[in-house]
Amino acid sequence: MAWASNGGSVRAARGAAGVVAVTMAAAAASPASAGLVAAWNMNGIAPSVSTSLFASSGKGVIDLGGPDGFAGGAGTLAGTTLGALEGDLAGDALSVSGMAYNGKAMRIDVATAGLRDLVFGFATRRSSTGFASCRIDCWDGLMWVPVTSFAPSSVAWEIVSVDLSSFDMLEDGQASLRVVLDGATSSTGSVRFDNLALSGSTVPAPGALALLAVAGCATRGRRR
Repeated sequence: MAWASNGGSVRAARGAAGVVAVTMAAAAASPASAGLVAAWNMNGIAPSVSTSLFASSGKGVIDLGGPDGFAGGAGTLAGTTLGALEGDLAGDALSVSGMAYNGKAMRIDVATAGLRDLVFGFATRRSSTGFASCRIDCWDGLMWVPVTSFAPSSVAWEIVSVDLSSFDMLEDGQASLRVVLDGATSSTGSVRFDNLALSGSTVPAPGALALLAVAGCATRGRRR
């Protein structure tokens, strides 16, 4: 399955056992290193108690509340280890139930100072009457901008991975994303989210760039 919109992309491939795995092309070689910004394993969350879900690794917060949120329909169901960080158990998954929450969203806020080439990913699945048409938006400072859409599987957990490298306004500062739900057709139709994570590449310091430039010049000089 593949979806793309406005420079964002989602890539997934179903394995022989019905599990969905992600295939992502490696980024072009650059003087940067990949790193986790924030991750949520959803274990132990209690949406009925708090609509703010703080990252289990790194720093960030998911907000389920507000007029556009789905806090009233949020709960937990069984989770998965698909896409989990090493050592994280399947535990819980965030769930949302009911077609009354079509058009509602959860918001993700993380600090991205010193980071670029962001990637956002999570595991998801839905029930047969659950949210079949979902969307990811990003905040450009003035309004929400559509990034891509995805259709959770009603058969098995799958990974959705979104390349945000073309959305420069999310880099080296503050990134705000939202996952908008739609397509539920019954009061019990549900969707689950687990193992959400945002990662990026570290922007090298000016001094490091200068050293790389000098090394490059020296290498070219030896080849002449």
